[in-house]
Amino acid sequence: MRADIGIKKLLAPFEILLMLFLCGCIRVNTNAQPIFEDVQQNIQMQTGYSPCWNMDSYDGVYQNWVNDALEQELTLDSAVSIALLNNRELQATYENLGIAKAHLVQAGLLRNPIFSLSYRFSTKSSVTDLIDIGLFQNFLEALLIPLKKRMAAAELEATKARVTAQIFDVIAQTKIAFYSYQAIEQIWDLKKEILLGAESSYEAGQKLFEAGNIKELELTENREFYEKTKVELASLEIEVLNARERLNVLMGLWGSQIHWRAQHCLPFIQEKELEREDVENCAIANSLDLAIARRHLYTTAAGFGIDTTRIVCPQFELGPSSEREDGVWYVGPAFALGIPFFDFGQAVSAAAQSEILRQWNNYTALAVEIRSEARMKRVHVLNTHRQSLYYQKVLVPIAEQLTSLTLLQLNAMQLGVFHLLAAKIHELEQKIQSVVFARDYWISCTELELLLNGHLIRNEI
Repeated sequence: MRADIGIKKLLAPFEILLMLFLCGCIRVNTNAQPIFEDVQQNIQMQTGYSPCWNMDSYDGVYQNWVNDALEQELTLDSAVSIALLNNRELQATYENLGIAKAHLVQAGLLRNPIFSLSYRFSTKSSVTDLIDIGLFQNFLEALLIPLKKRMAAAELEATKARVTAQIFDVIAQTKIAFYSYQAIEQIWDLKKEILLGAESSYEAGQKLFEAGNIKELELTENREFYEKTKVELASLEIEVLNARERLNVLMGLWGSQIHWRAQHCLPFIQEKELEREDVENCAIANSLDLAIARRHLYTTAAGFGIDTTRIVCPQFELGPSSEREDGVWYVGPAFALGIPFFDFGQAVSAAAQSEILRQWNNYTALAVEIRSEARMKRVHVLNTHRQSLYYQKVLVPIAEQLTSLTLLQLNAMQLGVFHLLAAKIHELEQKIQSVVFARDYWISCTELELLLNGHLIRNEI
């Protein structure tokens, strides 16, 4: 009977260790896919686009879809869809969700216990060797689990907001890059027509100069304009290349994928534009940047609670301890408690208070900036809309009418060919300016849409 009791006492520490080991083997859920699905649903509701987290380094189905889309004429929607699927920087951002989810799971786990074993040999054969066994768990970490989980949950929400903001940002950047590419291609084509007109004017001037009908000054002026136009056209060719490469980067394209062709003209501008008088409230209510700042405040406050607890009570270990002496096992509880003799957490408290106030002031400053940006972008959209329509409905038709009237005067031999070429060049320049205002309008709409969706662009595009 006593032997059985002795054996049970001997095995008690190992039974506790085995029980803790089995508890630790319980599987935890670190799958971040459901979190991404929430982000995906939010993006789809607000923009109509559906981002996809490609967890495989190379997925043949996705790549085949991208290649098929690139074989067709590239539209704005297809460019955005390709960017959401194929932009590797964006795909890397999605991994932050997995990291944040893992941190949340880790915050709910106890630290591994510490097992100690001491075996001391006797110097005399008649004396039994001493064995000391202990198993200790720092239960302070268990008390901190709610705070750590609150901190990790706040960081997870901040990560979701950052990922959502990054998706909105990629959508906006792709739209802006696509509009810029369409505009610069249209301007490039119109500039080619101007170059042809300048070349025709210079060739006509040479013939008239040889016939003695114009002076060398007029011929030199025609040549200067012709040569200057050639330089401008070469610069525009570089801008077309830059705009195209910007789209390639955003869509994650390389190799044979870069030989796509896009819709040539910018979208048609509607007659009426929404007044959007509530842009400030919408921008503030939907702001992901403010949500991120708010979550950082929660994280800082939770971290302050953890740091203060660890300073005031740095150690609280509890566990079973056993010792064998003279062939007899002694088993019982043991604990260790840290005593705050020198540090009561005053410095940590002061630093945390200053940090929270600093973040709060930054939060308020960000809200003021968002309101200001909302007002300015609204005015910019309305102004560029009016300017673009004015060019399309008034200035470009007038320029076309001037060219037509000049042609009639040329046919009646009341004006020379230089007047007709000058009128045509003026018409093309007005069309170029119309394209510029149309581009600015669509870019302004995209920036305002991004702000109302919750992200401040801060001129990084």
